[in-house]
Amino acid sequence: METAEQYLGYNEADGSHKAILNIYNSHEPLAVGYVVQDTDSWCSTFVSAMAIECGLTDIIPTECGCERHIGLFQKIGRWEEDDGAVPLPGDLIFYDWDAKGFGDCTGWSDHVGIVVGTKWPFVKVIEGNKDDAVGYRYILLNDMHIRGYAMPDYASLANSSDQS
Repeated sequence: METAEQYLGYNEADGSHKAILNIYNSHEPLAVGYVVQDTDSWCSTFVSAMAIECGLTDIIPTECGCERHIGLFQKIGRWEEDDGAVPLPGDLIFYDWDAKGFGDCTGWSDHVGIVVGTKWPFVKVIEGNKDDAVGYRYILLNDMHIRGYAMPDYASLANSSDQS
């Protein structure tokens, strides 16, 4: 989260967001072989760039599309779709802004951010491509637009460093 916060204010208007795209685009292997363009949505790219910069790609798969990102977390068993879930700092929150009604949001995810923390009844999130910039969002826990959470296995990193 500290790394992500260093990018607060990076935006499309002055082109500073290109630094984030460059981090993502220079990583190998490039997810689905696609080079993210200046005109693409870049929220998932932001999350991936932060994982790359922090050396966390073993537990945070890189991707430039939200729905494919969810699929990668489902594949490694680190996806939570329970409406009652309370995310931890460092978890990823995925949204479906087109969701309507009540119950589990299972629609197409169109945005993602990094959970900074929770203070009932809100989640504080840092996001890339929020109004074309890196910024914070405060959203209610259990908001109908929350698609679910990716929960990277940070504990595995602590366990592996204990063994070295």
